[in-house]
Amino acid sequence: MFVHVDSLSKTYKGKRVLNQVEAEFDSGRIYGIVGPNGSGKTMLLRAICGFIRPDSGKVTIGGQPVVFNRRLPEPIGLIIENPGFVLSETAMQNLRYLGNINHTFDADETERLLTEFSLDGHVDEKVKSYSLGMRQKLAIVQALMEHQRLILLDEPTNGLDEHSVGIFLDEMIRQRNQGRTIIIASHHQGELKQIADEFFHMNDGALSQMP
Repeated sequence: MFVHVDSLSKTYKGKRVLNQVEAEFDSGRIYGIVGPNGSGKTMLLRAICGFIRPDSGKVTIGGQPVVFNRRLPEPIGLIIENPGFVLSETAMQNLRYLGNINHTFDADETERLLTEFSLDGHVDEKVKSYSLGMRQKLAIVQALMEHQRLILLDEPTNGLDEHSVGIFLDEMIRQRNQGRTIIIASHHQGELKQIADEFFHMNDGALSQMP
């Protein structure tokens, strides 16, 4: 398995937010994680990418351990909570900056994604002028533009209209067919049912696989 979550537990402010979570995520598959607010979905994604220090258990990516606040075994395409764009810069300036951190900016792939999500005519506009939906589409572009093998998305369709949701779902299928491992946490189970290969339900920090 490409990503292995082993007996992961975390208590935050006196609440068990991850409770002995066990999961495996393989390459070339889309995984949906559904559950109510506060169930632990976002915390699990944060643990997978090393943003929190678990109380016990571990996460490995490609057989290598994820260590809190250290460089990941490999780069991850990521949307968790609010994307950290520099609002006073243009969309393209933001994307180039983020891509150049790992020296992986791919102009052709970035242009393809911007066109796919109808942002190609707005790349020289400052992000602060973007609507909520445009910022969300820009976040999706930055999560996918570097060809990362692992993609973690937390509520990626928030603020998107129906047409843009359809484009997103089609793009997820394309990414899966290229061998990516895609983990999506969302309230929108109906959307995920259209693309997910496997489903998990999360409640009170516990993760269970759905039939």
